[in-house]
Amino acid sequence: MNGVRLMTVIAMPRFVAGLASMLRLVAVAILSLVAPAALAQAPAPIPDDPMEGLRLGESIRAHPKEYAEYRCSPSMEFAGLTFCNKIRFERDRHGSYNVMYSFMHTREGTLVYVDRYQRPAFLDAAEAAQRIDHISRQRAEPARTSTMPPRPGLPDGIVAVWGETVLDPLTDVRVADIAKGQVQGTEFLVDFLGDATRSAKERLPIWRFAGGLGFVFAAGLDQGGRGFLRTTAVDASAIAKAK
Repeated sequence: MNGVRLMTVIAMPRFVAGLASMLRLVAVAILSLVAPAALAQAPAPIPDDPMEGLRLGESIRAHPKEYAEYRCSPSMEFAGLTFCNKIRFERDRHGSYNVMYSFMHTREGTLVYVDRYQRPAFLDAAEAAQRIDHISRQRAEPARTSTMPPRPGLPDGIVAVWGETVLDPLTDVRVADIAKGQVQGTEFLVDFLGDATRSAKERLPIWRFAGGLGFVFAAGLDQGGRGFLRTTAVDASAIAKAK
């Protein structure tokens, strides 16, 4: 009898261990069936949402709490539009940086321009390409990209555009004026350096928004801290009508 009890005592741990192993296999099998379905139901991130909640075409009046955080004033260049912005100090694994959030809305409160501008931004060409590819997949359309002509002492730059928005290059006369510091605060220019005055002095391309509804990604590619990152959702046709 003692031998039987001893065999039973020794066998029990083996039985429990075997049962636990079997349960683990069953759990893995169930998760392999459930997880794909659960992931398929998860909403995909919206890339053309630089303000994390404020989107083109909706009314800013639906966001009274967020609106109260911004400084707003009538646009001097676009009659009937109001320009709002705020600057925040943020931090991530790369370090600290400043972010300016801005938007424009009509008299009725409809958002026609939503922008996020960060400096410094620690991006390289590979990461910028990944972000552009991600936005293209989410929008189901290819990006139209432009890269900065190489210049000694300057970071590389890339600009990508989606949708009906196009970038209209400025005239040489206007670029010369900008090089002298003649930049209006709500002119909403796009350039490779995130600094229109500096780009004008370096004789680099500068554009303004034109066309229609779309999204623009612009980045200065320099992990040393001199880069920038800008994402803009814009209805250029609505802004043009306000002139």
